[in-house]
Amino acid sequence: MHSLKFIDLNILSNRKSISNSKTIIFLYGLGCCSEDFSFILKFKRINWQLLIPELPGHNNSFYPENMTLEKFAKQISLLIKKKGFKDVIFFAHSVGGIIPILIANHSIMKNLSKKKFINYEGNLTSFDTITITKKTASYDKLEFKKKFENLIKICENSKSCSLRMWSKSLKKTNVNAFYKISKEAVFFSNSHKLLYRFRGGFKKKIYLSGSNTNFYFSELFFGTIRYKIKNCGHFSFFENSYEFLKNFSKLIYGRILN
Repeated sequence: MHSLKFIDLNILSNRKSISNSKTIIFLYGLGCCSEDFSFILKFKRINWQLLIPELPGHNNSFYPENMTLEKFAKQISLLIKKKGFKDVIFFAHSVGGIIPILIANHSIMKNLSKKKFINYEGNLTSFDTITITKKTASYDKLEFKKKFENLIKICENSKSCSLRMWSKSLKKTNVNAFYKISKEAVFFSNSHKLLYRFRGGFKKKIYLSGSNTNFYFSELFFGTIRYKIKNCGHFSFFENSYEFLKNFSKLIYGRILN
């Protein structure tokens, strides 16, 4: 694993430096961190360049008060442009799924000869915010600081292994970043633009989910096939890293997206 820097982006990678080779841009969800996915970087069969940009204010990174998801998306676009990427797979989880959809609206996408999107339970509709982000956004900013401390304690003492593991990354997350990103996620998810751009912005895409996750819509609603990780839910990379990695590899190298 290698810690890299591109302007204001902190990136964890399987390469010592960033080249213009085939690239997977891995965008994780709210309250996680790049180190949660270190097991993928250590997997030698992944011969693509794998870049995991740190979500602002996560993994003890700096969080500028004027930071937005759109600005973060523009930083990723600039990375693609400056490094001359041509063949890119976006793999995004949860709130991280908003970023490729925002990038799809940028002119840089026209420079990519190949672009694919694996959306692992990423935000597309208001139903994707009903657990944590919508509740977070309902609080006053000052009030939420105490609520965030309580959330960490609840996850720490949970019977769920995945929530206990998530609590470790939550401790490294800036409370203001968690709050503001939650509000943005609710805003974008309520706008209907995410689903519209997901369906129309990427010809080659997969909607990935855990088989234990409850769904409110049919498979056809997403405009693509839905691929499932067996016996897992929203945090399959915590629940069963072997199963997650097996499906990750299958989607990257298999025929489903080709």
